[in-house]
Amino acid sequence: MRILLLMLLVLVPGLAAGDDLVGEGEELADEAVEGWQGDLPASPSPSEENWVDDSHAYATEQADALTQWMDDYFGDPNYELEAAESFLRLDFITDWDQDDGNNNQIRLRGKLQLPKVSRRLNLVFNDESGDEFDADPDARKLDDNVGLVYEVAEDKRSRFDLTMGLNWNRVRPGVRYRFQDTFAEFYSYRLTQRVQWENGEGFYATSQAELNRALGENSLLRWNNRAVYGEETRGAEWVSRLSLFERRRGGSKKYKTGINYFAGVNGFTDPRYIKNYRVGVLFRRQIYRKFLFLEVEPAYNYRKENEDDKRHFAWSIGLTLQVALERDLARKKNPGRHKDPADDNISGNGPASPEDAVSQRQPTADSPYPDLPL
Repeated sequence: MRILLLMLLVLVPGLAAGDDLVGEGEELADEAVEGWQGDLPASPSPSEENWVDDSHAYATEQADALTQWMDDYFGDPNYELEAAESFLRLDFITDWDQDDGNNNQIRLRGKLQLPKVSRRLNLVFNDESGDEFDADPDARKLDDNVGLVYEVAEDKRSRFDLTMGLNWNRVRPGVRYRFQDTFAEFYSYRLTQRVQWENGEGFYATSQAELNRALGENSLLRWNNRAVYGEETRGAEWVSRLSLFERRRGGSKKYKTGINYFAGVNGFTDPRYIKNYRVGVLFRRQIYRKFLFLEVEPAYNYRKENEDDKRHFAWSIGLTLQVALERDLARKKNPGRHKDPADDNISGNGPASPEDAVSQRQPTADSPYPDLPL
């Protein structure tokens, strides 16, 4: 009995002390829990895009769609060369120049895909490069009767091609690189560089730079520059042209009209002189059918043929009837599939606001033929 009492006296203080320790531990734990705050779950950040971003995206897309529309409607060779499908234009041309008189010609240009050979290979008519722009009829021409273009690589902004021009007894192998992009809201640019070799003329390079600025829903300002330099050129043979493109509805809503006001200059660096200053306007309109176009191009020139000649004024006018063949040579089953977002605004039926327009945006047109949107 005494032994049992002694054991109780020894254990009870220890149990009491243990209770105190547990209580202190619980208080510490409680204090620790109460004083600790974990990282709160990351609240979903508010969207960084708002109506300002939507408006910017809409304006940029409209500017890009307008540029593509102008290239397609006026037949820009760069656009045609990189088109996704086959496309041909047959031109019946009559030119009159105050110095040279009349000149009549028939020209076939465009490209045909060769899927049986390769999906990357295209047969190109008249100009294997696709980088021409007629700032002056006397400027150096790089046309071939027929050519081949092989697409090596392409992404959203750039493209690399192998080219082979063929013209009777000459060949013109070469390479071509193109880079294009947009900046700000209404600007876009295109840079093209080619290096070629031709029997009889050796190597030469062609550089072209194009800057576009959308001025509104139906007008585009373009500054185009090109320089050719080679073993047989007169230094650098250069051309610069400023163009204002406009698209309008004619008297009939069925057919469309395009106008190009332009001013161009071309010259050489060896010897250094300017050959011609040229201003004019090009009227282009669909007639009778959507694939028929009529062009009238009056121009005024201030030119001299050689460095020592006296500069003089001369009028010129060109008349062209064009048959435009659909790239896939058939009507599209769903012409609205590639609608230009800016087209609705021409008829006054466009979106009421940029927010509405963003939700209604559709891919831009690859080709307006035969159902040209406007």
